[in-house]
Amino acid sequence: MPWVVSVFLAVILCGAVFVVGRAARGAAAPGTPERIRGGIIMGAAAAVFVAWVGVHTALRSVKPIEAGHVGVVYQFGEIVGQKPEGLQFIWPWQDLRIESVQVQRYRFENITAFSQETQDVFFIATLNYSVSPSAVQTLYRTVGPRWFDRLIEPRVLNFFKEETVKYQTVDVGPNREKIRSAVRARLSQELAPFSIEINDLLIDNIEFSAEFKAAIEQKQIATQDALREQERVRQRQFEAQQQIELARGEAESIRVRAEGQAEANRLLAQSLTPEVIQFQALQKLGDNIQIALLPAGQGIIIDPATLLGQNPGNR
Repeated sequence: MPWVVSVFLAVILCGAVFVVGRAARGAAAPGTPERIRGGIIMGAAAAVFVAWVGVHTALRSVKPIEAGHVGVVYQFGEIVGQKPEGLQFIWPWQDLRIESVQVQRYRFENITAFSQETQDVFFIATLNYSVSPSAVQTLYRTVGPRWFDRLIEPRVLNFFKEETVKYQTVDVGPNREKIRSAVRARLSQELAPFSIEINDLLIDNIEFSAEFKAAIEQKQIATQDALREQERVRQRQFEAQQQIELARGEAESIRVRAEGQAEANRLLAQSLTPEVIQFQALQKLGDNIQIALLPAGQGIIIDPATLLGQNPGNR
């Protein structure tokens, strides 16, 4: 369409100049300067027309297409063909729209979803996608050049909502891989008929509302306090158990000593005969004893002279 308008303008302007030059040439006598001037005007008009139309035609007809791209050919608003990469030629009245068939990346900065408890959950995700080169023309014809806005973006937003609501808020983070895989699988399934391939879907970040984060922080503080209190209780229990074990050890030591003493006493009692007792009694007496009182009827067989240090033969 722009080429047609340009040629139309060139015809009008250059044609008008040409007509003026021709009229001036026809009104002048042969060989006069006016006739020559008219011829120059006619020639200039023709040259400008050829240059105008020729340059514009060349610019409109020659189209370089970069690698990894294809060109969709429009003619008066209708799709009439598709051109591969490289230097391509189209009719000057046609238009060419370039579309990438490489893997493209789009970052979703604010995907809003909600959990089972209707708590807000915010995702930042990156989508890598590509289009089959042979399907670009069909995609443009059936969906239009804004196929990403119509096919991919609303599905990404909706699928994240449908998957997130399956989990409680505290379970969203631990299940981010399940959410990611589920959303990617659904995108691949629904976009396959349009020859759109989902190469990858990444969850860059998950955020929650300020109120929920504050509640989680308070819960964590309370949990840490409870854990510290439990640790103190376990320490006291350990110390009490140590005291119990120490008391048991001391009691066992006393019992062992008592049993040992009792056994020693028993053995000593068994070894004490009357003669031994009398001998021990003599050992306790002093050397200068002159008088000794001995109980009667006790079976003492010691000679009193012995106690007095006298020789029995001197009595």
